[in-house]
Amino acid sequence: MRASSTAHSTATTNPAASWGAKRARTTAPGGRAAARSAGSCSCCARDWENLGGEGPAGLIAELVLASDVADYVRFRAVCRSWRRCSPEDPRDAVLDDRFLPPQWIMLDKACARARPGRHRFLNVSTGECIRMDLPELAGHKLLAVTPEGLLLLLHEPTLVVRLLNPLTRHLTDLPRLNELLQTRGYKSARSLHVYGVGLVADASAVAVCFSCPMVLAVAKPGDESWTVVDKEYMISTLPFAGHMSSDQQPPRLVVVADRRKASLFSLMAHGLHLVDNGGELMLVHRARCPGRSKFKRKYDVYRVDLDAGILIPAKGLNGRAVFMGMRRTISVSAGR
Repeated sequence: MRASSTAHSTATTNPAASWGAKRARTTAPGGRAAARSAGSCSCCARDWENLGGEGPAGLIAELVLASDVADYVRFRAVCRSWRRCSPEDPRDAVLDDRFLPPQWIMLDKACARARPGRHRFLNVSTGECIRMDLPELAGHKLLAVTPEGLLLLLHEPTLVVRLLNPLTRHLTDLPRLNELLQTRGYKSARSLHVYGVGLVADASAVAVCFSCPMVLAVAKPGDESWTVVDKEYMISTLPFAGHMSSDQQPPRLVVVADRRKASLFSLMAHGLHLVDNGGELMLVHRARCPGRSKFKRKYDVYRVDLDAGILIPAKGLNGRAVFMGMRRTISVSAGR
């Protein structure tokens, strides 16, 4: 009231000073001015922590989780109250598809020089890039990355295979490899590689295509050993729609293409790459062009009809770009 009284006195004694000046408020205490002032103070001191329960924070948590697990982890990190109103702790369900980060890929060795244990992750849907410290990788060998965004690790001292969710930082133990190696005549896991991995059977089991030994094995968390499904060589495997798709014809697999039916197929000159192209399973056939430079390649694209068991020639990739590697093929929007 002192500031209001002074302004009113100045305007009365000096008319020239009142021109263009802010007019003094004459609202009585408890009127609109007081209410506005009180509302402003209330906004500045809003108790964000106590918005949980059945209120906005709980609803926001559900919406955030439905969008991206990375945002859900950030939401839970705000305060204890917001963690209480969150539906579930992502660390309690590493194979729950709600907490999987399929749109995030790890950029190998991107930050290794700057800080050991720190890795960069790229969201292939939004282009967002984040850095994560992963001390859980210590003592482990990175075998592969699943299409669901999980890291398949081998704890070398014990030969225990583990799955790491890099965003929730939760580890899940899978069976040891001792029995699998011994039955195939291997004394160690030095030459062990993985050419395909993913979740199958409603995300309750993990299927891994190992090399050295060359087997396709399946296991669930809590199992004592790996179950060998197939022992044949497979060029490309990809978990899709709850099944393990392959380019071969072994039992218990969804067959996409059998290279043995192609008389001109050569492992040195040809390659088959299965890819989840925005929710559509596709096969890319890479072939060296005959009579031309060894660097010239020809690419044929097919849509995979799992129900009919046929390949349908396609003219393009629906505006997406496909990156093909020895062990993994990914598809991203070409517009980002």
